[in-house]
Amino acid sequence: MTDTLKKLKTGIEDLFPETEGMVIDAETRLGDIPDFDSMAAVNLQNFIVETFTVTIPLDLFGEDTTLGEIAARIENPKKLAAGGEKKA
Repeated sequence: MTDTLKKLKTGIEDLFPETEGMVIDAETRLGDIPDFDSMAAVNLQNFIVETFTVTIPLDLFGEDTTLGEIAARIENPKKLAAGGEKKA
């Protein structure tokens, strides 16, 4: 597990206490997190900005998005998103 993924996992556990006892790894989908909704996505986005100084567009926080995909995006923020996002 990369350092980025470890920090992301810790943030998920802090933001979503109901994940206690869940296996959280690169394959965990946001939709697997209990009560994950649009407000939860905003909270996760804010955590990422504060922790990694990277902004990930909210539309990339879909229920099928994995933590591994988010970690990869944090590590390489200029990578094109599958949705056709243009390079900054």
